[in-house]
Amino acid sequence: MTKTWVVFSAFRPDPDLVESVRAAIAEVARRVVVVDDGSGPGWDEVWDEVESAGAQVLRADENSGIGAALNRGVRHALEAGASAVLTFDQDSTISPGFVDALQRAFEGAEGAGVRVAFVVPESFAGVSQVHNRDGGVLRTRHSIQSGMLVPRSTWERVGLLREDLFIDLVDTEFELRCAAAGLVGVAAPGLGLGHALGRQYARELFGRRVRLPGIPDVVTLSSPFRYYYRVRNRRVVNKLYLRSAPAWVLRDTALEIIHFVNALMLARPRRALLALYRRGWRDGGQGRGGRMPSELQRVAAEIVWRAPEA
Repeated sequence: MTKTWVVFSAFRPDPDLVESVRAAIAEVARRVVVVDDGSGPGWDEVWDEVESAGAQVLRADENSGIGAALNRGVRHALEAGASAVLTFDQDSTISPGFVDALQRAFEGAEGAGVRVAFVVPESFAGVSQVHNRDGGVLRTRHSIQSGMLVPRSTWERVGLLREDLFIDLVDTEFELRCAAAGLVGVAAPGLGLGHALGRQYARELFGRRVRLPGIPDVVTLSSPFRYYYRVRNRRVVNKLYLRSAPAWVLRDTALEIIHFVNALMLARPRRALLALYRRGWRDGGQGRGGRMPSELQRVAAEIVWRAPEA
C-alpha cells in the first residue's frame, strides 16, 4: 500500500476536525480529502482552515448521507491512483502511527494466507472489533467504517458503499458484502481509535436503576432521527443477507430489538419514536432509501430522552 489516501466525511463539523485533518496529513502527506456533505452556509471558516492545513475539500450542495459523501472521496482518491483508501468520520481522533499499524496488519494477514477485505483498529471508542483470533490474525465483526483501511482490490471487487442507506448500517452492509465475496476483515493488534459516541443514559425501570449480571446499567442512545434509519436499514440488510449469514444477521437483529425497546422506554413522547419505527419498517420493506421524509424529521425533533445521563 504505497499510496494510501485518507477520506473524511463531514457535516456541520466542529473546529476539532481541523486537528484530525492535520493528524491525517502527518500520516499520508497531502493525500487527504474532506467531503462536506452539504453543511450549507456558516462553516466556511472551518473549510478554509482544512484547506490551509493541506487537505482537499469537496463541497456538496445538499446533504446526501455518509455513504454518498465517502464514495465521492473514495472515487477521487482512486482516480488519483490510490492503492488504498482510509475512511473517517469527522468525530474520530487519529494517533501517530495509525496508518502504519493498519498497513502492517494488512501485510501480516495477507502473509498468513488471509484474503483481506479491509483493516480496522482493534478497538473503536474503547469497544473491541475482534470476532476471533485465528492463527495470530484478528478477524473482525461489526467493523466501523471510521478508521477502516480498504485496499483498491476490495473496492474493485465488491464496489463502493451503498448510498441509499444514507447513514446507519452502511458499514454493516459493506462488511457483509465483503464476507459474501469471501473476503475477511482484520484488525490491527493494540490499535485504538478515539471517537465521540452518543450520550449514555441510566437504564431504569419504574424509576429505579437496572443492574443485572451481563447487562450494563447504561444505554447509549443515538440522536432520535437515527432510529428511522436504523429500523429501515436493518430490514433492508436482513433481506439481503439472511440466507448467506443467518447467525450473524439474527444475532444482530435480536440485539437491535432489545435496544429499540430500551430507547422506547426512555423516549418522550413515545408515540413519536413509535412513528419513526413504523415508517422505517414500512419503507425498508418497500425498498425506499435515501434521506428520511421531511415530515418525519419534524416528528423526530419532538423526541427527548427522559433519563438521567450516566
